[in-house]
Amino acid sequence: MMPALDTRQRAMLAEMGVRVWQPTDEVPPTPVAAPILAADPAPRLGHLPDGLSQMDWPSLKNAAAECRACGLCEHRQQSVFAEGAPVEGQRTDWLIIGDAPNDNENTSGRPFSGPEADLLDAMLLAMGLRRPTVADSSASVVLVNALKCKPPAQRNPHADELAQCRHFLNRQIALLQPRVILALGRTASMAVLHDSQPDIHAMPLGKLRGQVHQAHGFPVIVSYHPAYLMRTPSDKAKAWSDLCSAMTLLRSGNR
Repeated sequence: MMPALDTRQRAMLAEMGVRVWQPTDEVPPTPVAAPILAADPAPRLGHLPDGLSQMDWPSLKNAAAECRACGLCEHRQQSVFAEGAPVEGQRTDWLIIGDAPNDNENTSGRPFSGPEADLLDAMLLAMGLRRPTVADSSASVVLVNALKCKPPAQRNPHADELAQCRHFLNRQIALLQPRVILALGRTASMAVLHDSQPDIHAMPLGKLRGQVHQAHGFPVIVSYHPAYLMRTPSDKAKAWSDLCSAMTLLRSGNR
């Protein structure tokens, strides 16, 4: 007999498109959908910083730290802006976008912090790359999050919260001019592909993998977030396939 599944496990299976079989002598529980974006109540919204679309990198970072454009600012210890930065006169090779900040990122202010950091570092090492440091003078890798502030209780962001914070991400992309964008996770994919992929909010991540998307004039490869891969290590082979596709894309003349 199949072991009982809790709500979170059912939501994960629903998100992957896996149907859960129920014995006929059991009363199936009410199906639980996996929301891509948080449901109502709608968040409190404020004004975006003036001149955001014209800011340079330091000004944009300061604006993110002081942003009050949505209610997520009330839950942040510090904004999670980026690791790495654009280099004048150079395009960034890799822009790697994660989902909303978790507790570790909220505390440290660094994207991909906590247990998932080791896995991301291993993924970068396998690609011949490394996490950027403060002393970096190259433009190889920049890490950012789709949202700069952590949602409460690690819930999914509201659509309006994602829309507000997307202005920061869009400006980061414009300043970095990345050769390849890696969108790791569903929130990251929704944020970067919002203007170029129809029905992005209704599409599971698995449907977005295995192809080259375009956003803001740059190629985008979608794959799994390291936090998901830690929960589902059987999908690491799929993630590696995605990374190989991205490396091939970069080597094929997108320089």
